[in-house]
Amino acid sequence: MNQSGVVMPNTIGDLALLAPAVVVAEGFTEHLRQESLLKTGALQNAIFNSANFSSIATDAKGVIQIFNVGAERMLGYAAADVLNTITPADISDAQELLARARLLSAELETPIAPGFEALVFKASRGIEDIYELTYIRKDGSRFPAVVSVTALRDDQGGIIGYLLIGTDNTARKQIEAERMQLGQRLRDQQFYTRSLFESNIDALMTTDPSGIITDVNKQMEALTGCTRDELIGAPFKNYFTDPERAEAGIKLVLSKNKVTNYELTARDRDGRETVVSYNATTFYDRDRRLQGVFAAARDITERKLAEAQILNLALHDTLTGLPNRRLLNDRLAQAMTASKRNASHGALIFLDLDNFKPLNDTHGHYVGDLLLIEVAQRICGCVRAVDDIARFGGDEFVVILRELGKNHDEAVTQSGHIAEKIRASLDEPYVLKVKLEAKADTIVEHHCSSSIGVALFLDHEIEVEQVIKWADLAMYQAKEAGGNTIRFFDA
Repeated sequence: MNQSGVVMPNTIGDLALLAPAVVVAEGFTEHLRQESLLKTGALQNAIFNSANFSSIATDAKGVIQIFNVGAERMLGYAAADVLNTITPADISDAQELLARARLLSAELETPIAPGFEALVFKASRGIEDIYELTYIRKDGSRFPAVVSVTALRDDQGGIIGYLLIGTDNTARKQIEAERMQLGQRLRDQQFYTRSLFESNIDALMTTDPSGIITDVNKQMEALTGCTRDELIGAPFKNYFTDPERAEAGIKLVLSKNKVTNYELTARDRDGRETVVSYNATTFYDRDRRLQGVFAAARDITERKLAEAQILNLALHDTLTGLPNRRLLNDRLAQAMTASKRNASHGALIFLDLDNFKPLNDTHGHYVGDLLLIEVAQRICGCVRAVDDIARFGGDEFVVILRELGKNHDEAVTQSGHIAEKIRASLDEPYVLKVKLEAKADTIVEHHCSSSIGVALFLDHEIEVEQVIKWADLAMYQAKEAGGNTIRFFDA
């Protein structure tokens, strides 16, 4: 026994005893090798005859020598139909072979024939070759296949044939086609959605939950004067005159899931401002996870102008542009409140034109309207910036005088001075240019004075209508005194 514990023979007798054991061992090894070879052959045979793929072996010229079960099932031929008769090129699409030959000729810079040579040329040069090909079944039907080609060589390396292993690619092609269709439908849907997004008359945008813009349409670019790339990634609030209100709008949507007619004023990069009606809603992914806010901002500038015009018409006289009686009441109430709060006198001047009716009777209402317009202009030239003028109705006008001071006598003096300026101005002759269609302009001269009543107020616990009544009474006193004069109301 050596140091490793193995028993070593020391004598010829020992060798003789060991010899039978050696022979038995060698026999066992050979048996294992033969069994392995048998298993390998069986495995190769099982693979070659598998029905899951076609195995077609040819000689060096391409004539089919082996046609396995898989090939029979895929192509509909019996092995006897094709052996020593045709080449794989005869069951392949001719146009594809022609195209393949052209591509390989260009790629490898050598002329390649479009038949069997096109199928095996790369393999014949030792280049791994796997390609797609359309096989043609015996009944004429076609199916896509993926083909792997291997050159078969003898012991000296010479090519003795080719092995073409093919798998039916129909299912994968169908999946690819369905994916392509799905992808096309998705692209179509995205295009359709984008078209709707871009064609909307409103400025549209999406933001993440924190108010960062994630997408916009062309209208939003026009509204802000910025490009889509500039807007995406920027805070939504940055493009409005009141960022805090804009941010509050986003928070309101997130809390209520929807907001409508929320007014904001957008400001573009050049400072131009646009009043918009902001309408927004939250949006989610398919798992109902919040993604952000979808918002539409509609330009309501024209609407606001129309509303202002309607309000102006409701509160102003259409002929002279002066406040009407409705607005007069509101402004007189404000003046009385301020007078009481500041302990400063105010006054109401009420005037009625003298000798106005004869003008209407003689020349018609059109000429009378011209005179009323000039009366309004003359009154405006007599009052202070803090005062208000209104057309009470017909040929009656009212002036509200503010901030006449705390001293009563001084207030009387100031209001009297303004009233006198108005009286003197309205007493000047009127020269009216009358334009008639298809006729020369006509000049109408008329003298029309005024009767003026003045009522002071300070801290009286009275209504607006009472002050108007006081001034009206004083005006009638002036009228009864012959007109073209001023009277103060004295309780």
